[in-house]
Amino acid sequence: MKRWTLIARAALLACLLMSGQAWAQEYNAPEAEGEGEIQALDFGAYDTVINGTIYAVNPNVRVEIGGSYGAFTMLEEGMLVEFTFLQFSDGRREINYMREVNQVEEY
Repeated sequence: MKRWTLIARAALLACLLMSGQAWAQEYNAPEAEGEGEIQALDFGAYDTVINGTIYAVNPNVRVEIGGSYGAFTMLEEGMLVEFTFLQFSDGRREINYMREVNQVEEY
C-alpha cells in the first residue's frame, strides 16, 4: 500500500512540474510586431494568413477596425493590418492585437 502511494505522489509531482514548465513557456514568449495583408481567415480555428505566414489568433484578441473596437469575425480578406503577436519556442505565433491600417510597407 505504501509503495502505491509513493508512486502516485511521484506521478502527481511529475505532472505538476511539467504543467509548470508549460505555463512558463506560454507566459515568457517574446512579443513581436508585424504588418501586411490578410490573405485568409478561419474563424472556427482562430487562424489567419498574413503575407503568407500562418498565425494563430488569441480568442481574446483586441481588434480595431476603422479606428473603432471590432472583433476577429469582422475582419475581411484583403484588409491591411498591423499586429502584435507572441512567438513561442515551438514556432507557434499567436496574434493578441490587430489594427486595420490604410497602408503598410512593401512586403
